[in-house]
Amino acid sequence: MDAAERSILLRGFQSSTMTIIAREAGYSRAAIYKEFPNRMALLEALVRRKTLRHRAEIGARLPREGDLADLLVEALVIAASELINDPLLQTLSEQTDEGTVAYLIANSLAIPEQIEQLITTIRAGNTGRQMRDGLLARDIGHFILTTALTLLLGIIPGTQDPETARRYLRTFFLPALFDNPPAPAAVFPPDTA
Repeated sequence: MDAAERSILLRGFQSSTMTIIAREAGYSRAAIYKEFPNRMALLEALVRRKTLRHRAEIGARLPREGDLADLLVEALVIAASELINDPLLQTLSEQTDEGTVAYLIANSLAIPEQIEQLITTIRAGNTGRQMRDGLLARDIGHFILTTALTLLLGIIPGTQDPETARRYLRTFFLPALFDNPPAPAAVFPPDTA
């Protein structure tokens, strides 16, 4: 996987053949094909590994004192303003039908399950704001993924800017999930224009 990542960043996905990757990893081509039946399987494994790394990095950067609402907003702000700029994900996304990091992440089979596990874990230790009754972790996971993809696609103008993304998330995203979300007035100073 490390050799594949280095090769793809250096040569691009199309030029990184299984033979080249095998040689750089110190394995035979047959050994690589035993693990990854084709390059698309390798691409999927690389995306899964990279998103797991990003999840760990985002988790390490989240505020320790914040409640669940703060954690969700900050994680999505990091994704919206940084994940889209990951060089490997950008290179790999060129191989997708849509050519976007968002499309690549959306089609990674592990992402919804990872988000669901994260929500379940965070909910178990949460003592701050409470989520609305009746919301299932699976549904929350899909909503968070949809919101993240919307941000990554740049559908909401200006959300690559962390403050704009934070303002959008606190105004529209949090009320869908929490009984008592932060009040928009507390988040936004009154318009003086």
